[in-house]
Amino acid sequence: MKNIFCRLFKNKLRGKISQKGISGNIKSVCNMKENIFADTSFSRLTPHFSLERAGAMHVALCDSVGSYFRHWCRAFTLAEVLVTLGIIGVVAAITMPTLIDNHQKKVAATRLEKFYSMMSQAVYQWVGDTGFIPGTTYNFPENTKYNGKGLEQWYNANLGKYIKSTSQVSTDSGMFVAFADGSGFNAYQSGGNMFFFFCIEAKYCNTQASSSEGYFDGKRTFLFDFVNGDFYASLPGQQNMSREELLRACKYGNSDNSEVSSKGRRHTCTRLIQIDGWQIKDDYPWSQIMLEKK
Repeated sequence: MKNIFCRLFKNKLRGKISQKGISGNIKSVCNMKENIFADTSFSRLTPHFSLERAGAMHVALCDSVGSYFRHWCRAFTLAEVLVTLGIIGVVAAITMPTLIDNHQKKVAATRLEKFYSMMSQAVYQWVGDTGFIPGTTYNFPENTKYNGKGLEQWYNANLGKYIKSTSQVSTDSGMFVAFADGSGFNAYQSGGNMFFFFCIEAKYCNTQASSSEGYFDGKRTFLFDFVNGDFYASLPGQQNMSREELLRACKYGNSDNSEVSSKGRRHTCTRLIQIDGWQIKDDYPWSQIMLEKK
């Protein structure tokens, strides 16, 4: 064992500095009587034999090779490694939720802007092809009101022919459409409005909906509206609201009544993101529980 170690140690040092400068140190290491090189045992934790007298070789080598090579002798204890891993774990636990939220916000804002642009272009083409004058009253066919099959037929014959989608299905009161990027929307028609509930991921769309009441929580689903030849983020009546008003309404949510909060129904959040340049800013109620008005 001693001879093997000496040969390995010489080969490791050779090429670092001249043989002449370290021959004495090598010789002293190989001839140290105080080291019991024969007292070795094999550990399953290491791929080599080690001294039974813990630290004997380590101390002897560090004392013999001189200060130039002493940095080879430094090592971390198990306690130091565990403490370091613990610190890394704590930092990761603190920062990961923020990183995930920021990523989700970026994805949501990007897909919202893309959806608004796509629908606005489709409406523009539809207006050009039909000669309809935006701002004047548009009357949907009667069979589209709260009628999935009727609305699907109208959509395919009008806006849908300008939009690429991967799948669509009619529900009892509306329809569902999915896109290649994984997003989608639910929609229904009532009172001359075709309400779109855009889902950041299509799995958040309720394809089995039998109720006309939409779901738009401002995080996974968002409200848009097509009415009288124009396409809006949120509703037409919210286009002139100030940012403060939009933010307040987005925080509380409402069910067609700004003084009554309704979980899962935040009309103004889409418009808020739009006027912020399709960005979800720090004061946006992304992770906030719905506030209840007294």
